[in-house]
Amino acid sequence: MTGLALIGGLFAAEITVGADAPTVDAALELAQAGDVVVLGPGAWPGPVIIDKPITLRSAGGMLVSDEGRTLVIRAPGVVVDQVVIQGSGDDMSAPDACIYVEPTGVGTVISNSELADCLFGIWLHEVVGARVVDNDVTGRPDVMEHSKGNGIHLFDSEQLVVSGNTVTGARDGIYVAATEDSEISGNTVSGQRFGIHYMYSYDNVIEDNVANDNNGGIALMGSLRLQVRGNVAERNRRHGILFRDVQYTTIENNRVENNVEGLFFFSSTDNVIRNNRIANNQIGARIWAGTVDNEVVDNAFIANREQIFYVASDDQEWGSNYWSDYMGWDQDGDGRGDRPYRNDALLAQLVHRYPAATLLLSSPALELLRLLQQRIPALRVPTVIDAHPLLSPPGGTA
Repeated sequence: MTGLALIGGLFAAEITVGADAPTVDAALELAQAGDVVVLGPGAWPGPVIIDKPITLRSAGGMLVSDEGRTLVIRAPGVVVDQVVIQGSGDDMSAPDACIYVEPTGVGTVISNSELADCLFGIWLHEVVGARVVDNDVTGRPDVMEHSKGNGIHLFDSEQLVVSGNTVTGARDGIYVAATEDSEISGNTVSGQRFGIHYMYSYDNVIEDNVANDNNGGIALMGSLRLQVRGNVAERNRRHGILFRDVQYTTIENNRVENNVEGLFFFSSTDNVIRNNRIANNQIGARIWAGTVDNEVVDNAFIANREQIFYVASDDQEWGSNYWSDYMGWDQDGDGRGDRPYRNDALLAQLVHRYPAATLLLSSPALELLRLLQQRIPALRVPTVIDAHPLLSPPGGTA
């Protein structure tokens, strides 16, 4: 029987599917703005369209579908809370999703919900002011990557909050395209191509996320004025944090460990990279293709198999950072080395020009070349130089 719920200080009708209405569509037809529609026990078929500002909840029930968009939101102020959704269609171009929010869905809230077997999990399309909080999204982990969509997909939207979500088994965990003035924080994304993938997005915060066991942890591409801080990127099969064609961005207080490459700089300028811990990666940082004029300071490069892989025509000066393989001294006691740290770039240059040289990495011949490079200036190749390296890891990176 229809009940009353106290919402926002006002009484709203509560309509239960299976008790007060035979179908979800019938319950939505009965509902007025501000009412609550509850999915009673059972599997209720989608697709479903919400075109009025109501709240949708589950109470033992779920929405299920194997076609189209399982739940479409068209009205402003809709709340989807504690809802279970299973399945969607397979059309990548539509795109099919478990939840699809249209541009009219201003201020939509999607929270505490479980979405599984989704092509795309949650797609926000040209939406302003939505919140996607504390949801569990599972893609299709057993299908090929080209047949998957993204867990949470943000397109041409602004003023969003995407926080506290867990995403697994999708193509990219959280995909952000042409989205501005938004916060992506406290999410856990694993087992995907990229945990978090930014494309052409400006003025956003990426904070306190965990991106582990992906192909790439966090990929930032073609974006400006990002704040990337407090994230963890571990055990990713390629990059921990990649930034390509990124400018005016601050990357700080992140922990990047046990990846193939910790940081990958590609054609990125005028950024600040500071107070990060880059440890136990095969390559601490790869610097490539016109990456210049960045401030790289107060980072800790610890026990990476190769601290820096640098290929360029000129030296690049950083400072001051901690290097676990620095062999200098500190006679004046200021906590900084008295001679520069100079990364050995010979290996990087050889592998770049002659990939087959990787077969000789531990050979006596290469060891001899390294020694000669130190003794004969003409053999030196451009590299990263830290004029005043730190003698101990800076605070927050130990």
